[in-house]
Amino acid sequence: MNDRRNRLSERIFKSDVQRLHVIQWEAVIGKLLRRLELSEEVRAEAEAAYRRLGDRIAARLGIGRAQVEVSSQGSMRTQTTVPKRGRTNFDLDIVVRLSGPKYEGIGAEALFAEFGKALEGNESATGTPTARRRCWRLPYPGKPFYFDVTPAVPDTRRATGAALKVRDPDTEWSPTNPEEFAVWFCEQADLHFSFHELLLKGGFDARGNVAPLPNDDVGIRDVLRRLIQLMKLHRDSVYFGATDERKDAQPISVILVTLAAQAYQSLWATSRDQFKSPIELALAVVEAMPDYIGDRNGQIWIANPKLGSENFADKWNLDDGQRRAEFFRWHSHLERDLETLLTGDADVGGEDRIRAVFGVLGVEAWKAGQPKTSVLDGLLAAAPGGVTRNPTSPPRSASNDTLG
Repeated sequence: MNDRRNRLSERIFKSDVQRLHVIQWEAVIGKLLRRLELSEEVRAEAEAAYRRLGDRIAARLGIGRAQVEVSSQGSMRTQTTVPKRGRTNFDLDIVVRLSGPKYEGIGAEALFAEFGKALEGNESATGTPTARRRCWRLPYPGKPFYFDVTPAVPDTRRATGAALKVRDPDTEWSPTNPEEFAVWFCEQADLHFSFHELLLKGGFDARGNVAPLPNDDVGIRDVLRRLIQLMKLHRDSVYFGATDERKDAQPISVILVTLAAQAYQSLWATSRDQFKSPIELALAVVEAMPDYIGDRNGQIWIANPKLGSENFADKWNLDDGQRRAEFFRWHSHLERDLETLLTGDADVGGEDRIRAVFGVLGVEAWKAGQPKTSVLDGLLAAAPGGVTRNPTSPPRSASNDTLG
C-alpha cells in the first residue's frame, strides 16, 4: 500500500512548481464542490415533503403517526450528495420504519405492495411511484429531487444483528442498519490529521453538526466527505456514455464510501502525522481503497462494517467477475485522471481538464460556483494553527417528524 501511495504522491509533489499547480487546483475544485450540495431552498422543500409523506403514509396505512418513522439514509446522511450527470435532480434516499402489531408477522411482498399503494395519490408528489428492488421511487415533477423510499420493519429477532429488515426479491427479507452505518461513517470522517506542510493559508467553514437532512456547508478540509463527492462525480462522468451492461456493473456508492472510509481510518491509525497536505492524504486514500476488498470462504467480500453478515459486493460473485473488473478499471482511471489534473497549470486549459476528469457537470459547477472562500482552501485549515470545526457529532436518530 505504501509503495503504491508513494509513487503517485511523489510524481505529483516532485517539485515546487508541481506544488504550486496543486495549490491552484485546490481553489478550482473548491468552486466545483460548492455546487454539489443542495441549496437551502431545495433542502426546505425536501424537508417539507418528508414531513407530509410521513403523515400521508400513516393515514393511508391506517396506523398511528407514532408508528411511522421517516429518516434519511445514504448520501444525505453522510453529506456526500452529487447530482447525476445528465439530469439536475437529486436522488434522496429515505427509510420508513413501520412498527406496531400490524407488522409483526407480515410477509415481505405483502409489506412492499401495501406500502406502494400508500404512496399513490400523494398530494405532494404528482408522479406515479415505481417499484425498485427494495424501494419505491417517488418522483416530484418540477422539483429538483425525487425520493427512493424504502419500507422497513423491526427485525425483532435480530438474528443477523440488524435492527431492521427490508424486502428483497431474491431472499424475501434483507437485514439493514442505515443508522449504524451512517454513525460509523461519520466517526471515520471526523478523524483529524496533522499536516506538517501548509500549502495554503485560508479560512474554513465547516459547521458543527451533521443534521438529519444535512444543511451544513462542509468544506474540503473534511477530506473524506469531499473526496467521496469527487469520486462519485468522476464515476458518473466515466460511465455516462457507457453501454447499459457496463453501467449496471459500475462501482456502487456504498462500496466507494466503505472502502474510502476504511482506508482513511487505517491511515489515521498508522500515519496521521506523516502527510504534508490534505491533497496528499486524499491521494493516499484513493490508492489504498483496493486493499480493503476482502475474501471470505472464496467469495469476494466487502463487509458492512456494522453488520458483518452483509456483503456489499455480493453481486461481484455472481457476474463472472464483471463488477470486480469495472471497479479496478474505474479505479485506475481515477488515479490517472487525478495525476493529470493536479500536475498541470490550472490557468492553462483549466476548463478542458475539469471536463476530462469530472465531465460536463464538473465544468458547469465550476463556472457557477464562485464562493467567497474556497472550500478546498479550507481543507488546509486542518494544518497546525488552522481553524478546527469539522462536524463533531454523528447524525441524531430519526424521529417521527424529521429526516433523522
